Amino acid sequence: MIRRINKATYGRHAETVVIPFGLTYKPIKKLAIINFEKNTDSIYKGLELQYLDGEESGSGYRVIAYRIDGYVDVYDDINLNDTDNETFDVAGKGLMERRTIEMTDTIFQTIEGCVEISFSFIDISGRTVSVRITERSKKKTKGMNLLAPIGSSTETPSYFPLFFLFDFDFIRKNKTEAHITIDHQRIVQDPFPLPFAKDFQKRYYSRYTMDCHIVEFANEHNGVLKQFVLDSSGVISNGSLDYQYSKGVLQSISLTNSSHPLMVEFVGGFPDIRKFEENTSYEDAFTITTDESMGNLSGIYSIKREGDSVTIDLTPSDGWMARPNSLLTKAIFRNKSVFSSWPKTYKYHQVVDLKTLRSVSQWERI
Repeated sequence: MIRRINKATYGRHAETVVIPFGLTYKPIKKLAIINFEKNTDSIYKGLELQYLDGEESGSGYRVIAYRIDGYVDVYDDINLNDTDNETFDVAGKGLMERRTIEMTDTIFQTIEGCVEISFSFIDISGRTVSVRITERSKKKTKGMNLLAPIGSSTETPSYFPLFFLFDFDFIRKNKTEAHITIDHQRIVQDPFPLPFAKDFQKRYYSRYTMDCHIVEFANEHNGVLKQFVLDSSGVISNGSLDYQYSKGVLQSISLTNSSHPLMVEFVGGFPDIRKFEENTSYEDAFTITTDESMGNLSGIYSIKREGDSVTIDLTPSDGWMARPNSLLTKAIFRNKSVFSSWPKTYKYHQVVDLKTLRSVSQWERI
């Protein structure tokens, strides 16, 4: 339900607007997660292979190694550009070590519905990590569309992780060649966690997608907010983002440089915080949508002014509303499942000084 309290009055022709937060697109195109938590290595319990392709990152592979102590080590192939501004705090406890390494034997592809994954590198302890997995099944497999619950294990998030994974699937067991070693010791993949076979085919818990859409929503920020001139079109383009305004009120934020659309819509419009009268407040709802098959997220936000200080609070309180496409997804994407409910545990809090426009924002788990 939408509730408005003492909504401020705005001028008909705002010369400038202030954008409180936005989106950051991450050029991760493909990823695979190899789980061995039930048979852990002395340091790691899982490996995540990513393929990146973007102007800033360059094209190449990355491995996120999940440690048994809850942190992650990140290994960037030498073909990737050095991007020190990246954060990994939505992965468990966050980053422990980060290295640039030479990755060899890299293959990540599907041929006639069968996935082939291969990579090898030397880790921080000087051990050889080697993964080779090749499916050879003739049977069909049906992927699922998923908002990854990566944020469910995060302790200190600096943004809300929108990790949309299309045609996400689990690696099959039958006829699959799997050879995984760390320091020449064989690693056994975790079994599929559900008591039945997906698509009547036995699986590993290891999974992959060849089509990622990964966005960071409302990154934490400590600095002065920028003011933008609003022209007659009502649209401000800032990099890959378009901000749609109507009479000085923000209606939506949309991402324009991706193969999948993404839009954040504010049901009643997000007012310009500079136009708020003292001791007034405002409440509204928002939705986040991408492809229709992915469903949507929604929640509420509030704006409150006391003196020269404006406070913004936002939470995806309705969680993720999935669009199941199979009996399996109907079973696991229920409203109370972790897949649907984990966004409800995130809360965004921002304080802006109207005299200086200095803003301090942060995310917390609630």
